[in-house]
Amino acid sequence: MLVESESSSVSTSVPEATATNKVFGNSIPYSTLKSYLGHTLGACGAVETWLAIEMMRRNWFAPTLNLKTVDERCPELDYIREEGREMNIDTIMCNNFAFGGINTSLVIRRL
Repeated sequence: MLVESESSSVSTSVPEATATNKVFGNSIPYSTLKSYLGHTLGACGAVETWLAIEMMRRNWFAPTLNLKTVDERCPELDYIREEGREMNIDTIMCNNFAFGGINTSLVIRRL
């Protein structure tokens, strides 16, 4: 499961989706939480990681809000959209990108 720090802009969406597809292919579920929170700036890593862990704990992952049509420049990914998805996931990766170069990727595994 990949929880992405997506801002829904052409300058970030297409490169992030392309990189994700190149590394993982199109078979892992993909969601973003910025559609719920907006940009939390320096807090994005902490907030989005906490929510990703909570979703993993509950075996339910939120869809990306308002993602009706994927930009044709984005490669195929398993976007979670319209409705949340129940999944028993043991590992999640949270990518967080904030202004000023505050960037992190955390891989979290259930014990």
